[in-house]
Amino acid sequence: MPRVDRLVLGIFGRINAGKSTLMNLLTQQETSIVDPAPGTTADIKSSIMEIHSLGPVRLLDTAGLDEGSGLGEKKRRKTLAALEEVDLAILVIDPVQAFLSEELEVESSVSRLARRRGRKLCAVFNVRADAEEKLKGSGATLEETVEYCRSALLDMSGTPHILMDLSRPVNVTELVGFLESVRPSEGRKVELLPFLDSRAPVVLHIPLDEESPSGRLLRPQEMAMEYLLRLGIPVGLYRTDLKLARSSSGSISGEERQRFTSFLESMGSGGGIQLVLTDSQAIDVMGRWVPEDITLTTFSIMMIHSTSGGNLPLFARGAEALDGLGEGDRVLIVEACNHDRIAEDIGTVQIPEKLSGEVPGIIIGHSFGREFPSPEELADYSLVIHCGGCMISSQKLAARVSRLADAGVPVTNYGIVLAWLEGPETLERVLRPWKEQ
Repeated sequence: MPRVDRLVLGIFGRINAGKSTLMNLLTQQETSIVDPAPGTTADIKSSIMEIHSLGPVRLLDTAGLDEGSGLGEKKRRKTLAALEEVDLAILVIDPVQAFLSEELEVESSVSRLARRRGRKLCAVFNVRADAEEKLKGSGATLEETVEYCRSALLDMSGTPHILMDLSRPVNVTELVGFLESVRPSEGRKVELLPFLDSRAPVVLHIPLDEESPSGRLLRPQEMAMEYLLRLGIPVGLYRTDLKLARSSSGSISGEERQRFTSFLESMGSGGGIQLVLTDSQAIDVMGRWVPEDITLTTFSIMMIHSTSGGNLPLFARGAEALDGLGEGDRVLIVEACNHDRIAEDIGTVQIPEKLSGEVPGIIIGHSFGREFPSPEELADYSLVIHCGGCMISSQKLAARVSRLADAGVPVTNYGIVLAWLEGPETLERVLRPWKEQ
């Protein structure tokens, strides 16, 4: 199924400020446990939903940032990492709680990081029914405590805020209206294959192997098919047996090539094929077999272009670091999804073997799943090679790119690296259509 682009809303603040109450108010159910005991939210709670005026959203309820235990520090790091990937950071503040604590480090740190990461920030002041009662004897009014808290925000006048009792269900309409008014403007939509300029056929080259899941295709393949069908472009699916294609026997590889060539001719009989989109691991074969007058690129490059919001040039520039790698340099291979890796896995077998053959003595590490190293850990690497990112959001990929920038480490992509390994002509060819759009 095609990926749904969701607005990511992150809820931040100190323990018992009302973060989980806000989450439950929006979801209209007990998505997060609400309890006065410190540290009730043990990890990031995620909820996917549709809010009529906001569209598809993902809500992240995070742990309190002021928990002082060793476990609390781990929660704090995960919470601040979550802020990197949100579209809108919602800072929940109980003004009475913050005022009586006599410090605003939590509110200040959220404000600083949101600004540093370029994330939109808003503040929701959770004014509980007993707020005035709790302030008796303090000498401060409720209005003064709100202004005291706002002084911690770097952009005090530019940070939108609202006051409400988050425990009252009737306030959900006002809360949603506020979030709608402060949501960041939508960026330019990134087309999956922006360089297509006709309704000539496109061939998707999918060499099913031992790692291919039974009963379905991979997400990039499904996304490409859906995208092309919506444009009314004829789609041809073709599977090459890569073992036969790479056979040292000229008759065996030649017969496999002839089958592919005959398929191209049958698909392009009405005016030619405009694109062959191939699995990256087959670029050594497709680079030789696809005629030069047919555009050729890979699923992995397509996906990193899409998931990065069109920032493919960043990953193309990262490939320049490949030319400077030498013995002892460390390279991190990053795959954003988790699955059991068998046979000739592209991330753990194919790229490491080919890259080590090209650059003897390099040290290759791996990072799998949704977690990503800190800038301090990344600084030990000369290059990061990232998958297409089809299983993570654009916000999460942007957060990863931001960490890499902090660490000063270049990043490139599976598809780009496998093309580079075939030579500069192949690399230039698979990147050419994206440069010419």
